Amino acid sequence: MGFRPGSEWHQFRTLWTYRYRKYTHIAGKFVSFALKYIHLQRLKLKAGGRPLVAIILSEQMGDIIACEPVARDVRQRHPDAYIIWVVREAYIELVKHHPDLDGYLVEKCPSERMWLIRSGIYDKVYNLHISHRKCKYCPEDPINPTADQIGLTFDNYYHRGDLLYMFSQAAGLPALTDEPRMYIPEPVRERVASLKLPARPIVIHCQSSHVLRDWPAENWNRLVQWLIDTYRYPVVEIGLKPVVHINDSQYISVCGQLNLLETAEVIRHARLFVGIDSGPAHMANAGGTESVLLLGKLFDFVDYLPYSGRYKRGEGVTILNKFGYPCAELPYEWVQQAVAQRLGQPKFV
Repeated sequence: MGFRPGSEWHQFRTLWTYRYRKYTHIAGKFVSFALKYIHLQRLKLKAGGRPLVAIILSEQMGDIIACEPVARDVRQRHPDAYIIWVVREAYIELVKHHPDLDGYLVEKCPSERMWLIRSGIYDKVYNLHISHRKCKYCPEDPINPTADQIGLTFDNYYHRGDLLYMFSQAAGLPALTDEPRMYIPEPVRERVASLKLPARPIVIHCQSSHVLRDWPAENWNRLVQWLIDTYRYPVVEIGLKPVVHINDSQYISVCGQLNLLETAEVIRHARLFVGIDSGPAHMANAGGTESVLLLGKLFDFVDYLPYSGRYKRGEGVTILNKFGYPCAELPYEWVQQAVAQRLGQPKFV
């Protein structure tokens, strides 16, 4: 077969690239499942008869941070158990240092997760996932019977309450409402201190993994310029890629330079966090940081609140939502006014 020109060749290459990745993934899943099953068997032997308990919430960042109280609740229920958190590789840091966990297991995909659950290797499972979030390569459709029994779906989950409240019920636990916490070890704090960032900055996070949660870049640039012109506080932008492009010594971008716990440590030291509905907003809640958060209509969810604890009680936070409109249509003046109210009158030296 010869090379095909133009769009036909592109389609041909795309198809076979997908097939290669699919079959490589499926083959790798068999190997990964077998190795993890053996690893968990050995773990149970080393645990000396302690029951093996799995908390399963492998993604997303904000979901895992919000559901941190689950680990504390499960430890109270199983004080003598060997408790692990099943997580995707990108989010290991969020559970690695939790004092109520004995370890973690890296999940390859939802299909592998279901194989391990059905194998009976776990003595008790708390599966926080909602049914039908499939792997893009595997044919299996992951099911959580507990979530199905209470009618929890991706179409209604935000109508049920905050992330912790509804995910804990999906796992068969009571509806939890506790404060989330972050566990940041001393070496991480030392690395952040070595960056010598300004003390008590305003920290901003401007871009999420979903465009429906974002606020326009021109608004962020305008807000940062106003902050620099009006207040003495420096502004530090976190995230993967900078949205603000201002040439001023009071603006600092650490985008793409920090891991998850380092990001949380920067937020923890902030005078004020201003951000969209995303993982760093959950870090701010868990770290006790005063915040202004920008929300908007997300699919069919209009009046929703992802946060438990202090943010749910309205303590130390201003949550802005132009109900029925996406975050992109949140008026700039609303955000500026909310930030000004949190910062108070400018104090010039």
